Amino acid sequence: MLPSIEELRKMRKNLGISQKELAKISGVSQSYIARLEKGSINPTYDKVRKIFDYLNKTGQKANTIDITAEKIMSTSVVTCYPTDSIISALNLMREKGFSQLPVVTMDGKVIGSVSETDINDLLLKGATPDSLRSLIVRKVMGVTLPQLDKGSPISMIYPLLKFSSAVLIVDGGELKGIITKADILKAVEEYA
Repeated sequence: MLPSIEELRKMRKNLGISQKELAKISGVSQSYIARLEKGSINPTYDKVRKIFDYLNKTGQKANTIDITAEKIMSTSVVTCYPTDSIISALNLMREKGFSQLPVVTMDGKVIGSVSETDINDLLLKGATPDSLRSLIVRKVMGVTLPQLDKGSPISMIYPLLKFSSAVLIVDGGELKGIITKADILKAVEEYA
């Protein structure tokens, strides 16, 4: 039995696959995937099967690749400080195309993270865009992203990315890299 459309959407998001990428692999348009996930179309069994098979295969590959974090991590980690303004952190996220930033002290110790979701939650709770100008990252930041050492296997990293947007790679308490779902997908394509 095939999973529900909602389960397929969750699988796609957990694997870090965009609607556009899934559409290309499945031989349909990106708008078709969007309408499918919204429930506004009734897909054929064959299309759902093809989508599920691709998502399932990608997830299984990610779990069986035996490489370490050091080989797939991005070493240029963009961070912010707890004393930075929320606006400057948000601008940095937009500029770099990231949805979250690790928050570090002046000596490089990771103490939390700030994300677009954290900022959106403030707005949903009634904060005005003007009020954000006076807030600093420390007042908004959430918990630190999961941390592993550079020798950690991909099989240890992949499950963490189901619940976190990124995993930080540290060595001796020093931030060395970051791994996102996109990095896992690149590894699946390159090493599988």
